[in-house]
Amino acid sequence: MQTTTKTSIVAALLLSSLLSGCGDSNAKDDEKDDKEFAIPVVTTQIKQQPISSTYHSTATLESRDDAQVISRVTGIVEQLNVEEGDYVKKGQLLAKIDSRRYQLALNKSQAELASINQELSRLKKLQAKNLVSRDQVDKLSFSYQSAKAAHDLAALDLEDSLIKAPISGYISNKMVKQGHFSQSYQQLLHIVNQQDLQAVLYVPEAQLANVKLDQLATLSFSALPNQSFNAHVRSISPVIDSKSGTFKVILALSNNESLLKPGMFAQISVVFDTHQDSLTVPSDAIIHRDGQQYVFVIKDNKAHEVAVTTGYHQEEITEVTGDIDSQTQVVIKGHRNLKNDALIEVINQPKATDNPMSESVTETIAKAS
Repeated sequence: MQTTTKTSIVAALLLSSLLSGCGDSNAKDDEKDDKEFAIPVVTTQIKQQPISSTYHSTATLESRDDAQVISRVTGIVEQLNVEEGDYVKKGQLLAKIDSRRYQLALNKSQAELASINQELSRLKKLQAKNLVSRDQVDKLSFSYQSAKAAHDLAALDLEDSLIKAPISGYISNKMVKQGHFSQSYQQLLHIVNQQDLQAVLYVPEAQLANVKLDQLATLSFSALPNQSFNAHVRSISPVIDSKSGTFKVILALSNNESLLKPGMFAQISVVFDTHQDSLTVPSDAIIHRDGQQYVFVIKDNKAHEVAVTTGYHQEEITEVTGDIDSQTQVVIKGHRNLKNDALIEVINQPKATDNPMSESVTETIAKAS
């Protein structure tokens, strides 16, 4: 009887111990469930800075001044003094056409002109003595004028056999070689002035009110990385192309260092307007939902959704207004799946060279996004 009683007591104690252990385990699980998980995010401070409204486009650079060098006379190219890429000054001798025929023609016209002039002088002396009629003198005067014109044309042909540069610039193309036969008004050379370049834009009609003369523009080129060049609006076409719905805008830029070449492809940003001291955030921080824009700001280690109104957008930053100020911290990574009042942990990513664990931090934030 006593043995049975002892066995019952031991069993009861074991059962009580087991139940107590289960109770402690359930309590720990409940406590773990009650603990909220902090979402890792990266933040930045809202900046107060100038921001501009810009129009982005592309264009090919053109030379504002270029010239097609032609031959006004016919003949063999006797001399060619330049090669492609050479710089020439206005009036410099570029080439020479065989001028022997033109020199002979000039000599002949000079002789004819001298003969007529001599005869005209003799008749005028006789007219003064009333020995010849006025009509005879007038006819010879007309012959003299005709001979003078022929002489001037012969002199012009001789002068045109010397091909000179009409503008200063670089020889961009050479169409003939020494010894070639040149026809009258045949193109021989092409000269471009690289000092004054221009870019032609075709801007949508909707931007007509925003484009003004002398507005600033910035040009960049893939051939010249990490460099930008300033230009300004030189002219605006008063006509809208009905087919394309665009109007022509010409940007002028100087090229004093000769770094740019006609034909280069440019990425262009035209500055329409600038707001000073605007609140700006990285564009990636803005969430678009149901026609409204939001950002997540940090207060008391929690993320709070704030509605904002966006303004100018420039490169990777956007102007915003709302219940924010320049001291506000805004979430820029890890905010895509955030909810209002969610507990967060700010893990601003260090540089990869400083911390070898930076890649794992980035992966954690990416998963949270």
